[in-house]
Amino acid sequence: MKTNTIIILLFTFYTVTIFSQNSTRISTSTTSMNVIAIDDYLTPLNSANQSAVALLNIQNVKSLIYDAQPSTYYFSGVEKIYGEKPKNLFTDLNSLNNLNSAITLKNNIEIIIIKLENANQLNSTINLELFSSFKNLKYIYIISSFDTTAQAITNMIVGKNEIYSVFYKVEKGDTN
Repeated sequence: MKTNTIIILLFTFYTVTIFSQNSTRISTSTTSMNVIAIDDYLTPLNSANQSAVALLNIQNVKSLIYDAQPSTYYFSGVEKIYGEKPKNLFTDLNSLNNLNSAITLKNNIEIIIIKLENANQLNSTINLELFSSFKNLKYIYIISSFDTTAQAITNMIVGKNEIYSVFYKVEKGDTN
């Protein structure tokens, strides 16, 4: 009887240990990326259920996108700064790798707006580590000039997404 009890306890302990190791491994190895269409983010289904912080974030994103802001533009290796303490950084996919060394005023940047020009760029990656020197960065906004999906944008992004909110929008422009 005593031997059976010990065997059952050892088996239970072994099973629980394996289960907890597997669940820890799964939770640390997967990074959940939540890419959302900007219009879905800015117009929540029920604002009464939104926290005050969430509503402030929505208002901040609206202001950054739609209101005139001090901004930095970085395209083809050329940085242009408009205003003091820029909050917005406009760039394209081809310029991302040079951002850390090229952008001079990083401390106030809250949103990076990345333009995608063609569907082939969906095969490229956006490494979130490229933005590590932007201390106030909260939002990454991807504007596509062609049809795409949240999943296609999600597939482009590598690295941990613990502090950034990622949005996208399809903006085809005038076709005439």
